[in-house]
Amino acid sequence: MEAFAAYLFRSVIWLTGFTLIFVLFLRNERFFFLKRIYLISGIIASLLLPLITIHYYIELPSAAGIEAGNAGVSETMVPSAGRKPDTGLILFALYTIGVLVMTLKVFFQSRSVLRSIKKSDVIVSSPVKLVRTTSFASSFSFFSYVFVNPSVSDVETREIMNHELVHIRQRHWADLILAELLCMLQWFNPMCWLYVHFIRQNHEYLADEGALQRTSDPSVYRATLLNQIAGSTIFSLSNPFSYSLTKRRFNMMKNMFISPYRKLKLLLILPVVAAILYAFAKPEYRLPSGSDDQPLLFQQKTVKGVVLQKSGAPLGSATVIVKGTTIGTVADSKGNFSIGNFPEEMPLIITYVGFTSKVVKPDFKSEMRIVLERDTINVGAVQMAPPPPPPPPPPFMSGNGKPPLLVIDGKISAMKIEDMDPNTIESINVLKDETAVDKYGDKGKDGVLEITTKKGNLKPVSEAVDKPVNVKEGLYVIVEELPKFPGGPESLRSWLSSNTKYPAEAVKQKITGKVFVIFEVTETGAVKNVSVEKGVHPLLDTEAVRVVSTMPAWKPGSQAGKPVSVFMRVSVVFDLK
Repeated sequence: MEAFAAYLFRSVIWLTGFTLIFVLFLRNERFFFLKRIYLISGIIASLLLPLITIHYYIELPSAAGIEAGNAGVSETMVPSAGRKPDTGLILFALYTIGVLVMTLKVFFQSRSVLRSIKKSDVIVSSPVKLVRTTSFASSFSFFSYVFVNPSVSDVETREIMNHELVHIRQRHWADLILAELLCMLQWFNPMCWLYVHFIRQNHEYLADEGALQRTSDPSVYRATLLNQIAGSTIFSLSNPFSYSLTKRRFNMMKNMFISPYRKLKLLLILPVVAAILYAFAKPEYRLPSGSDDQPLLFQQKTVKGVVLQKSGAPLGSATVIVKGTTIGTVADSKGNFSIGNFPEEMPLIITYVGFTSKVVKPDFKSEMRIVLERDTINVGAVQMAPPPPPPPPPPFMSGNGKPPLLVIDGKISAMKIEDMDPNTIESINVLKDETAVDKYGDKGKDGVLEITTKKGNLKPVSEAVDKPVNVKEGLYVIVEELPKFPGGPESLRSWLSSNTKYPAEAVKQKITGKVFVIFEVTETGAVKNVSVEKGVHPLLDTEAVRVVSTMPAWKPGSQAGKPVSVFMRVSVVFDLK
């Protein structure tokens, strides 16, 4: 829509330039055929030349300071919650209504003329077809048909036929078709209506010039014109005999000598054409030839597109960043985005929390369609040990009532046995009397408790839940935030460890392994859609799903400040070691 608006604006400028030259320098000139060519050229130029853009090059100094990040930074904007009316859409709707009205006007006018032809007697005299009808008060031509009221005398009819024959032989109807297309396109432009008036007026000058050469009495021809002054409605594709019947038209009938050099006035349009082409030209920046520096140069290009899910639903607030720069934007609620001043040959990075980031090559010719696939965020692994062994036996006391020596994992410890967590104990070995003294000397005279603890039973949860998504090349998307478990990763690990139960039957059968569970943290933070991504055994799979399903609500993830649904993954390791 923006591209069409730009085209329409350029078209108006082109037509205005041609109109002003005609009004100021050509309107009163008598070289009617050249003026017709000029007016037709103006229509064609206003329709086609807006599609042409001239490019010119600007050489930049090979300074090291020309970088993409400094040349034009587009701030990342978060869409506001409230929606404002789209002014551009409203204007486009009004413009479309105007085009439809103009089209319907031409259609109904043409239909009324065609109906009149069917109802009336047509006298064929090649290349003219005369239609005598009372449907219209004045005379006019419509393509090869000439309409004359039956009340017009034979003498006047002959003069009218001489006039309209010029319109038909010179195919003035082709000019009128182009003029109507222009009016449909630029119905809102006053210059357009004035330009069409000049085309019709010049047609009459051409027809008068040809008719006066065929008539036997010019005074009769002028009298016939005056008799037709009552006029009628001007049809879009017709040439009315009495159109623009003013003193100027009668003056144009006078046979006067004009200097052929006056025709050079037509060349005055050339500076206007050059000025308009330059006004809409686009610069392209480049380094001097032979320069070794290769900075990121802006080429005044714009990238537009839409970010969607695989299902086709838009991903509003998706982050779009030019790789290796600080240039970026946020997609609107419909997933649409636009980035101007785009660096040449730089890829785009598109990210959305809970979806796989994508790197794509920009397309400057058409709107891009970027589809992101949902990703599952890994929040770490929790290892579950078998049910804890029975608590250690009460510490034995030596004969003198002193506690035994405590050795934990081969090292003498001052800790008391009652202060240890039974879940951390793998095995206990009791040494007494000579055995304890032989191994530990006098320190073991009161007995020794050798305790071996479990090692590596818990792996730390990934810290990814506390960090923004790392897109690529160290570029962080600060507007994205992953879901968080209440209290953070340590609380998640502790909660899963405390609430997961190693199935007794699985212990009996010595079933071990890692169960990967995926689940969805919704916009409200609720845990839903829990399922096994990669299982081990139904006993372990069922327990893993059960414990994840009972997790408390999370803090939901967000994209540009808006809560979003994110899929997460956690692995539960069941180990009997």
